[in-house]
Amino acid sequence: MSVCSRVSTCGAVSSKKIVLGFALLLFALWMERTACFATVDKEEKLLHGADRSLWFEKARERQDRITGLQASVVQRKRHPSLRGEVVTEGTLVYRKPDFLRWEVVRPDPVIIVVDGRTMTTYYPSRKEAEKKFLADSPFSRGAMDFLASGLSLSLTELERRFQVDLFHGEGYFLLKLVPKGRWLSRSVASISIYNEEEGMTLRRVVFEGTGGERTETIFSNMVLNPTLPPDAFDLRLGPDVRWVESGETEKARVDGP
Repeated sequence: MSVCSRVSTCGAVSSKKIVLGFALLLFALWMERTACFATVDKEEKLLHGADRSLWFEKARERQDRITGLQASVVQRKRHPSLRGEVVTEGTLVYRKPDFLRWEVVRPDPVIIVVDGRTMTTYYPSRKEAEKKFLADSPFSRGAMDFLASGLSLSLTELERRFQVDLFHGEGYFLLKLVPKGRWLSRSVASISIYNEEEGMTLRRVVFEGTGGERTETIFSNMVLNPTLPPDAFDLRLGPDVRWVESGETEKARVDGP
């Protein structure tokens, strides 16, 4: 699952997948600053009791000091309906509690801006945009509530929503989450978050979907608590942009010639 989980060779994007995707992604970001590992260590040790509780306590203390971040992002997506792997590249800017700017620059440009009240998605190549109020969309509100639970780093709350397993490998920790509720389990099979034992530099999050899809998100050039311009979460569009109803853009791509 990804912010642009419906990006394909024709550039179709599902706004519902976008909302769920950025919530899942940011949830993973705040779980810890993760690191990339090319292979999975078969000698991973499952942590229990006091060791697991201590890890969450330390993670939450570090998270409390972070108010925002920006990073370069590369996503590698595989899906049964796609031929081969789809790779998207872009940048991410986030500020607590619910401000986000995600710009996909390749292969199909998409800009997603959340300003605390609304989510605007702009497709530059088609000069089309759509806006929704988060409070008016149960799906969007559910995604934000899910994000809030991730930011709290409450082990009790996580275990209410997920099967939570924490593994210790050589030089890293692996947090694996399997959804319990119907909302997430319909589309997400698991979320794997890799944490470097020292340094905690954000690198990779892997989402496995229930339909056989897999999205790996790789982060670089990470800056924590960046100084952002006042208009970082503004999206000013010209008069030539066509505003569409939510879902209309995706429907046109499905039903069109």
